[in-house]
Amino acid sequence: MARNSNEEPNGDSNVDHRQQRPVFRRVGFYMPFMILLGIALPSFVFLIMMQINGWKLPLIGLQNMVARMAPSSSNVILYASPTSKAYFATIGGNYDTLLNPWRSYFKDRSIQAVELNTPAELNKQSRGVLIVPSALALNDQERDAILSFKAKGGGVLATWATGTRNGSGDWAGWQLIEALGAKVVGELPADSEARQLTLTGESPLSFQQPAGTRIWMGKTTESLLRLTGESVAARFMDWQRVLDENRRNEGAIVFSETTPDSGRAVVFAFAETNWESRPFAPRQLIDDTLKWLQRQPSIVRSAWPNGKIAAQVIEMDTEQGFQNASAFASMMKSIDYRATFYVLTSVATQFPELLRALAKDFEIGYHGDVHVSFKDQPAYTQEQRIVNMKAELASVLADTSTITGFRAPTEGYDTTTEIALQKHGIRHHAADPSRLEGRLPALVKMDGVAVEDSLVVLARTQRDDINLNHEKLDIDQTTKALNDDFDLALETGSLGFLSVHSQNFEEGSVLRSAMPAFLEHVQKKKNNVWLSSSGQIAQWWRDRERVSISSSVAGKRLDFNLTVKGNLPINGMTLTIMLPQKGVLPTVRSTKVGTYVPRIAKLDDYRAVVIFDNMKPGDYVYQASF
Repeated sequence: MARNSNEEPNGDSNVDHRQQRPVFRRVGFYMPFMILLGIALPSFVFLIMMQINGWKLPLIGLQNMVARMAPSSSNVILYASPTSKAYFATIGGNYDTLLNPWRSYFKDRSIQAVELNTPAELNKQSRGVLIVPSALALNDQERDAILSFKAKGGGVLATWATGTRNGSGDWAGWQLIEALGAKVVGELPADSEARQLTLTGESPLSFQQPAGTRIWMGKTTESLLRLTGESVAARFMDWQRVLDENRRNEGAIVFSETTPDSGRAVVFAFAETNWESRPFAPRQLIDDTLKWLQRQPSIVRSAWPNGKIAAQVIEMDTEQGFQNASAFASMMKSIDYRATFYVLTSVATQFPELLRALAKDFEIGYHGDVHVSFKDQPAYTQEQRIVNMKAELASVLADTSTITGFRAPTEGYDTTTEIALQKHGIRHHAADPSRLEGRLPALVKMDGVAVEDSLVVLARTQRDDINLNHEKLDIDQTTKALNDDFDLALETGSLGFLSVHSQNFEEGSVLRSAMPAFLEHVQKKKNNVWLSSSGQIAQWWRDRERVSISSSVAGKRLDFNLTVKGNLPINGMTLTIMLPQKGVLPTVRSTKVGTYVPRIAKLDDYRAVVIFDNMKPGDYVYQASF
């Protein structure tokens, strides 16, 4: 029987004709969209995953869905107050003198700052950072606009005596400064030598500069103010970095964050004219300050291991009165501290038993062969002296291979000395307070010398017994001076380095009587201070130098990469993170599977530390989420 021409070849007339069409014909109109989706979706997922793993992506998509997010706000506003401009003109001044350093800074940093000069314009702004430079005279509308900006979440940086006069130029007091979190307690006398702006180490406002860095403020007609506030990023000190007793709780830069919703505030106790002639270090200080005001997280290598805030060395220059080293050693043992004894070798060899006892329990270093300065002596003479001192100790001690520290007699040395020390296996030397600009150790860079073998300089940072004797202090006063110097090192994140002379440690001496109370004070704060020998400090500084770090901000995420060079692991490596939100710790994770996850600890309300118990050489990638 013949088939009907309308029937399907298989004879099943109920089958849908569309099911027999080729796949591409059945998809029809939707096929291009499905192809695009098949390509786009995996690509989108890939980009998301790679961004999570540290890639920096271009700005694409709706509201930059896969883009690197911008900081909280990069809006920087310079407020050029017309009221202040008019006031300065009445007293023969020019307000542009105070504005121009900021304009130069913006140009140097390629910052597209907005310069405003009316409160109405300022009221239109929200978020970002507002800089109010030494605006002495402000009317009520300007004051309200500044405080309103902060209340809306914007950061405010005010300098010098901003707002101390009203719209008519009459005295108005310090109310605006106080509203920004600072209290003015006076001015430094015009003849004061305490004109070194001395920075706190790893402060949220000064983390690019080493602890104790000095910035000369110059002597200008604009006075230096004395401030107190919630947190201190810098203090006014003299060249020796001794803080006046009456100003221990004061600061030259103070900062605060009152509530999570309102903006942050910073007050500089000095005018722009105090730093414009030497702008390098101040500009780095401003860089850090603006980042903090913008709530941009930052991360740096910490100065000290295992989350410690500061470090302390207590050492004895052991020369005349060598026998007094025994009493000093007993005190150090009482706090379980391995102190350093720099021994004058020509004297030390006269007390072989005591020298051996010291070498058993403490670190031994060289104090030269005789008590004569090395400075300006010919290179051959200096080298011969180093050879002599090493030979003298080797005649008493069985093993001198671990004796690699040096302290020049009378703190007298020069570049020739440092080259000779490096050549003859010395790996650190304790120097005078003026050797370094900061109060941290430093590596001496020499051609052909690897980091692992570098000579490390440890500058004396505390008043020694000779300084204190000149001040004619009694026992209680000496204890207080020792405590104050120690506390200052702790507060600034510095290396505290106390030198004691054996000849001034005899029984009944003021120093010997004051020492036990000082050591008790140190013990109370040992959780925050690394009490270490000179050699341990030097070795840590070489280890620390083997670690490099790079970072970038991606919205509420901080990506950071670490590289550990060399052949040996590093124990206790610590990083300091400046927090974008007061008291809120980040979550830190590695983007490499199986990588060690570090410990996170709160340092204070504005900083956290990331602690690596053990880091082997290699590359590491981490993210901190806030």
